[in-house]
Amino acid sequence: MHYSYEFKLMCVEMYRKGQYPETPDGINQYSFQDQIRSWARIEKACGPEALKHKNQNKVWTPEEKLNL
Repeated sequence: MHYSYEFKLMCVEMYRKGQYPETPDGINQYSFQDQIRSWARIEKACGPEALKHKNQNKVWTPEEKLNL
């Protein structure tokens, strides 16, 4: 499941305060809490920008395609 950047930040902040947000429907509680701990480690090591989705599908302009 994909979560928004804002949701991830909110979860990490709550985790640092000693709380967990409510587990979404259809998700195992232990797995969700483990994912939040993982986000907290990533955010601590690399900064909050590391929690953003990577833009892998670049939209090429016709000029860029010709230059390849």
